[in-house]
Amino acid sequence: MSSHLAVHARARQASRASRALLSLLGACALAACGVSAPDKARPPAPVALAPAAPVAPAVQRAPEAPPQVAAAPTRPAAPAVAAAPNCSVVLYGDSILHGGYGGNLRLAEPPAAALKRLRPRYTIDDRTANGETATTRAASFASEKREARFVVIGHGINDAALSLPVEAPLRSMIATAMREGRVVIVTGLSRQRIPVPGRDKYDAAIRKVAQDTGAGFADWGAEEFRANEMADILHPAGAYSQRLSMRIVQTLDRLAPDCRV
Repeated sequence: MSSHLAVHARARQASRASRALLSLLGACALAACGVSAPDKARPPAPVALAPAAPVAPAVQRAPEAPPQVAAAPTRPAAPAVAAAPNCSVVLYGDSILHGGYGGNLRLAEPPAAALKRLRPRYTIDDRTANGETATTRAASFASEKREARFVVIGHGINDAALSLPVEAPLRSMIATAMREGRVVIVTGLSRQRIPVPGRDKYDAAIRKVAQDTGAGFADWGAEEFRANEMADILHPAGAYSQRLSMRIVQTLDRLAPDCRV
């Protein structure tokens, strides 16, 4: 019995020794492979991920400019040309403004020609007539066609000699011309060796009409008078007539300095 127990004891020891040897061999095998036996199964360590870089917003490209075409060289603008002034005058009057004398004669340089010589820029439309009165001309004045900028009216000496009214026909002609947009000039009365009866009265009446209506006034009565400068008892000769024409020119110059040449 004791021998039997001893056998079992030795067998158990041998079994334990065998297991220990196997365990040792296993450990050596793991060590040779560089692997240590884990005590327990461990989950793999989490791997830290680098934060994702922010996505850059899409850049919108500016539309491409069309190709530049070289502009043709520009020429300097021509300077503006000022419009030519309207220098035109129509003359209405009796023999004094007509330059008449001796019945049917006419001065070598009547007032219309003197105006043109003194102010070449003017266009002259001469409608004067020997023996005419303001009353006669006023009857047809409104129906006449005119183009001139200025209207010169030289009536009165025949009206005074015939005792005809002068204010009413003058006012009528002035009003008509102004409605047409024209500038009016009236002349005073010239002087004579033997004054025409009523000359001063009519001269003052014409001056008043000019003042009342705003018409220009060429003061013929203020011009120097010499008895030896008359073509006859009533009509001025060349030098006196030219001075009367200069009075009209001076009035035109005040009203239209742009036409003064």
